[in-house]
Amino acid sequence: MNYLWLFAVAGGAALLGIALAFGMIKQDGRRSVAAIACAFVVAIGALGLGIYVQKAPTAPLRASDREGSQNNLPAAATTEKDLPGK
Repeated sequence: MNYLWLFAVAGGAALLGIALAFGMIKQDGRRSVAAIACAFVVAIGALGLGIYVQKAPTAPLRASDREGSQNNLPAAATTEKDLPGK
């Protein structure tokens, strides 16, 4: 399930890339080979970067508890009394 976003984004980008490559080949096939090869290199690099970011550690999540101690933390949600003019 974690890779669903990656397939959705990469699938859209791949369809766009295929359409652009098809158009470039129809215009001038010999000149577009280098551009398409570079596009594949960039796509593979983007895929690797996406997987690296997905696997990178994130900040710890502090779940709420019965006492509501998460509201006493420095970055707690704003309450009515915290709003200006109150």
